[in-house]
Amino acid sequence: MAFAQEPGAGGQSFTGTVQYQDQRRVGQATVQVRDQEGQVVAETASNDAGEFHITLPGDGTFSISAVQGNLKSEYVIVKGDAVQATPVILTLAPKTELAIEVVSPLPPLQYRASSSTYGVSRKDVELLPRGNNVNLEDVLVTIPSAVYGALRQVHIRQDHANLQFRIDGVPIPDTVSSTFTDVITPRAWERADILLGGLPAEYGNRTAAVIDITTKSGTRPGFGSAQIFGGSNQTINPSFEYGGTIGEKFRYYILNSYTTTNRGIEPPTLGHSIFHGQSERNQTFIRGDYQHDNHNNFTWLFLNSVAKYQIPTQPGQELDPSGQAVPLLQSVRPGFSPVASQAIDENQKENNQYAHMVWRHDINSSNFFMLAGYFRHTRATFRTDPFNVLAYSPEIEGAQAADQDRMAYSGGVRLDYTYVHSKEHLIKTGFQFDRTQAVNKTRITAFDEALANVVNINSDNRLIGYRQEFWVQDQWTPHEQWTFNLGVRGDAVQYQTSEGQVSPRIGVTYRYNKANVFHAYYGRMFTPPNLEAISFAKLNTAGTTAQPENTTNNTVRAERAHYFEVGSYHALTNWAWLELAAYYKLSRYLSDAGQFGTTPLLNFFAFERGWQRGIDGALKVQVMNDVIARLNLAWGQCKGYGLQSGHFLLEQKEIDDISSRGGVFCDHMQTLTSSAVVSYRLQERTTFTGQMLFASGLRTAVDEEAKTNSSHSPSYTIYNASITHVFPLPWDGQKLLLGFDIVNLLDQKYFINQGEGSIGLGVSHAGMPRSFFFRAQWVF
Repeated sequence: MAFAQEPGAGGQSFTGTVQYQDQRRVGQATVQVRDQEGQVVAETASNDAGEFHITLPGDGTFSISAVQGNLKSEYVIVKGDAVQATPVILTLAPKTELAIEVVSPLPPLQYRASSSTYGVSRKDVELLPRGNNVNLEDVLVTIPSAVYGALRQVHIRQDHANLQFRIDGVPIPDTVSSTFTDVITPRAWERADILLGGLPAEYGNRTAAVIDITTKSGTRPGFGSAQIFGGSNQTINPSFEYGGTIGEKFRYYILNSYTTTNRGIEPPTLGHSIFHGQSERNQTFIRGDYQHDNHNNFTWLFLNSVAKYQIPTQPGQELDPSGQAVPLLQSVRPGFSPVASQAIDENQKENNQYAHMVWRHDINSSNFFMLAGYFRHTRATFRTDPFNVLAYSPEIEGAQAADQDRMAYSGGVRLDYTYVHSKEHLIKTGFQFDRTQAVNKTRITAFDEALANVVNINSDNRLIGYRQEFWVQDQWTPHEQWTFNLGVRGDAVQYQTSEGQVSPRIGVTYRYNKANVFHAYYGRMFTPPNLEAISFAKLNTAGTTAQPENTTNNTVRAERAHYFEVGSYHALTNWAWLELAAYYKLSRYLSDAGQFGTTPLLNFFAFERGWQRGIDGALKVQVMNDVIARLNLAWGQCKGYGLQSGHFLLEQKEIDDISSRGGVFCDHMQTLTSSAVVSYRLQERTTFTGQMLFASGLRTAVDEEAKTNSSHSPSYTIYNASITHVFPLPWDGQKLLLGFDIVNLLDQKYFINQGEGSIGLGVSHAGMPRSFFFRAQWVF
């Protein structure tokens, strides 16, 4: 609650809070003061704690209201000549006033200056087939230009991963495994704002897309749910969540989810026949918020994810094609008898924890900051089945099997400071310091060069790296139609080498009218490789079958890029919104990563130079309150020229193709990508949802002789569907939701990627066949 303060310069000052109808605080909502003629005379925005501070321009009678998206609060009447004793609380609710259509037939556009943005709300997640039981990648593939590349990786705008995840404004450090995103389960989301391009200076490090997640928090009265989800692929997923309050100032939210399935990692086999694919994962999410007073809010967050994955196998593989491996293995281990190829036993364990503490402080109505400290532990251990793997090596030259144990600790501090100079200038500045210690243990089993013995090669390496970021940004609005984002940031890293860059960011937004907004952007990007995924182990493999064809071992360099973008937002009618964007990125040391071997642990390498370009569009249609549809369509390309690093990871033929005059297309490139979601609510309690996902296919080669990535995998289209019904329960506010979901309705057989003929994808991954799932959720 907030009360009017003593009058200050220019008139009465008010502080207050903006909240949803369930009393959850709302950050970044626009708060406006209007005079008796309805003109806006003062405006501000709520901070991340949902608080605002605003000053009336003088004496008289005014109204205060808040708006965010299609939500708006009622007006609160205040007087500028007397102290009010009534709390100022602005509660957002859906706009239903018919008068809005009379004043402006088109809905207001929601956009960020000079950025391509896409919002995903809790409702959007719950409408998807499987509801909030989906993984993060299932949500991300519903946004424009998002390409799924197996192993839970999503490539946006032709970048290899390079995604920055934030929770309540705090960037989450990278991890040693591509599956860490499972920690940030969509079940805990309140909403996510996804910036696809045109990033202001405050965003750095990972720049393909920023996924800024606002998580659920406690409410009064409390809320909770218990859910069971399961079905095909031996899937069982119970979960529980609860949010509430303790006293007047403390809110809390807890979540736990356990999942077991035989499709933890996409197998190399089509259909339901999965060999050695069992996995289990437990996720825990805890959040606490302490509202000390109207100027100070503290948030504590803890995430935990523990997972075990079996590595799926391919049946029917030829045993020892060379005829030399098995006799040599038996001479070392008498009595050794290879198992069938589908019984090869490789597995991976992952353990990830993350915690942060955030202090949000309002100095006054024009100055506020957020100070965060964070810590993350991540570990992934891959265990191979060395003798059986060697027995099935297609060629004895190059035969090897490797254990890997990667572990890292990362900690840091971040400050975001905002100064509202005037109506024309919104200034942001800040810094972030990060320290990471990574450990890489490698154990390789191979044959010696004379094919007379089995050798074991061990190496343990530790690397400590530091990262510093500084930025200043001015959002200058000289006129209601024009907004300029002018910023500069400095980045420096001390990893295997010390590198840095000063990066200007310039964005221009032109608001032609209420229905059409255009923007243009130029920015410099500096993207260091993921320290935890740098293959920094120095193994002496000379004289063994594990020796690479090319022993060059250059240090991976940070990617440096020029990024250009133009885009627009259009309200086509009062029920349709359209968003368009075109981008071009020119890079030196174009960053990429690959899966070398069967482990999901990736290794980074870089091209000498490269580019990405594309066009994407998003259309949202709301015919009526009960029918909502979204459609995305994207075209894009990515190409790399010359190899800067990673020579020892690739075959010489691949290196020659990369070094050729025409370069190679990137393995994560997909020319055409599209997705659509349509939902229909019948009589308030029954909801039908349909989903379409189209992919033209990731890059590959038609055969071993063809140029690397010169073709693409076959295209595929997936249709998913669901139906849910809500049953009111006799107890106050409680209900039961029952749902039935179908994934891959037409049972299309397809590969997400094909290992041969591509860079860094030695194993194929097949998509999920037609699968059925059931869910029951008790909401209380």
